[in-house]
Amino acid sequence: MTVSGLGSAHTPRTPAAPALRAQRTEKAHRNDFDHLTGADRELIHEATGQRLAPGFDPAREPTTTFAAALAAERAAGRLAPGQPVTAVYLKDLNRRFDRSGMANPLGPYLGKALDYLARSGARRIDVSA
Repeated sequence: MTVSGLGSAHTPRTPAAPALRAQRTEKAHRNDFDHLTGADRELIHEATGQRLAPGFDPAREPTTTFAAALAAERAAGRLAPGQPVTAVYLKDLNRRFDRSGMANPLGPYLGKALDYLARSGARRIDVSA
């Protein structure tokens, strides 16, 4: 009869070397403005007069509070990729900022944004995001 247990022979195995993975530098350097759709950028331009080209870097160029708020909404996922910004969405976001007691970044631009959305008609899903 053989007894195996604590004193049994065990050959230690060396762990396999971890596979080297390529760094994902593209996503590591993304900012909130990279999440904006073409329709978002057009809305921002119409409401604020500011043009935001793809690759816009808020650390190098000044931006409006309206653009920053909209970019933050996209980046946080409260506006899904391709989901259009609507008048209802902007009014609700404006109401949430008003209730927060903090400065409302949409306030100075809300009227122009709503006018633009009313003129541009029904919003469609933007697949360019």
